[in-house]
Amino acid sequence: MNDARTYLEHDWYAGGIPANVVVEKDAYIETSYGFDRLFSERQPGLILGNASGAYHRTVFALGPKGRIVVGAYTCLNDTNLFCNDSITIGAHCLLAWGVVLTDTWMESDVPITVRRAVLQAAASDPYRRLPPISTPRPITLEDNVWVGFEAVILPGVTLGRGCVVGCKTVVAEDVPPYAVVVGNPARIIRFLEPDDTDAVRDRALREYGRD
Repeated sequence: MNDARTYLEHDWYAGGIPANVVVEKDAYIETSYGFDRLFSERQPGLILGNASGAYHRTVFALGPKGRIVVGAYTCLNDTNLFCNDSITIGAHCLLAWGVVLTDTWMESDVPITVRRAVLQAAASDPYRRLPPISTPRPITLEDNVWVGFEAVILPGVTLGRGCVVGCKTVVAEDVPPYAVVVGNPARIIRFLEPDDTDAVRDRALREYGRD
């Protein structure tokens, strides 16, 4: 095929990777199936950082104005990302299967007339794209964040460096660095000792250097 898409030799899906996706060195994509709902018109619309990975059927669903940035050495394992504005994921993060990140949500006070209009707009779109029903709010995951399976990260949330989100947790507010949160709504159950800071790394290098 002679077009701007990139095709993976090992891929079972023939859709290919859109031209506005930047795949940095050693990044791994298991299948291009996850880009089937990528409608971003931004350049680039998606960046997969160095040695990051999109495994199984990780889904990148982006509206026309959406952009997702995935940091180096981050693993997305059957993760679902819905973006109409911005999702930024730092380096060395791990997102388990079934995790949902969405920067857009349907608020409970949206009038039924607005909901009906949005559904009618989707019905007339050849790609069945659902327009945002509320104002998108960016999501940010700082470095070294772990998110357990089937957790949901809602619009406007920042997950601080080194925090851990338990399985099936629903996060609607910011999580501080190195916090462990569980439940719906998410609550902090403990804080971890920071072990990934520059100071700790430098000390470890000095100690190993003595051998």
